[in-house]
Amino acid sequence: MSLSSYVRQFHGKAFSCLLALTCFTSATVFAHGEDSLEREISHEHEHGKNHEHDKSHEHHKKHGHMTDSQSPVVLKDGYARATFPMAKTAAVYFTLHNHGEDDLQLSGVTVDAKVADEAQIHTTKMEGDVMRMRHLTDGVTIGAHEHVTFTSGGYHVMLLGLKNGLSEGGEVQLTLHFDGQEPLHTVLPVKADTQAVHKHGH
Repeated sequence: MSLSSYVRQFHGKAFSCLLALTCFTSATVFAHGEDSLEREISHEHEHGKNHEHDKSHEHHKKHGHMTDSQSPVVLKDGYARATFPMAKTAAVYFTLHNHGEDDLQLSGVTVDAKVADEAQIHTTKMEGDVMRMRHLTDGVTIGAHEHVTFTSGGYHVMLLGLKNGLSEGGEVQLTLHFDGQEPLHTVLPVKADTQAVHKHGH
């Protein structure tokens, strides 16, 4: 074989190898590009879902609406009433809706220890000319497909041993306990109340 023929054959093989390497590199880059794009799209999708979840949670916190996906109970229009700075007690109001087929018993309420020492379910009752407050140790029954409103002058939750007074714009974390059901956790806003001052007799 002549030298020129050998050189042409060598160049041909080298060109073929270079072409194959270029195609392989392009395919690899393209594949990795697709994979990165898919990861980016997936990340944006998850971020969007988390953002929507956060917005929904903030909406519920703002308006005092809270429920648990496993619970038939829905809490609406909940808030804690703002107090003066040195107050040791505060009232909490809300409405509980029972969407289940069975009656439910609200047996107790607990409060974040950073807010108060204790939370109790109370009602008010006229005794002569004095409206007195009574601790309901057995709780409150919510009938199937019914609702019970906790409000001034009726059922309400009292926070006892406040660490500090409740300021408008703050929040209070409560846990509602039901017989035979998972507890319901909620975060309620602190609001000023335009109703008459909440007075209790003991």
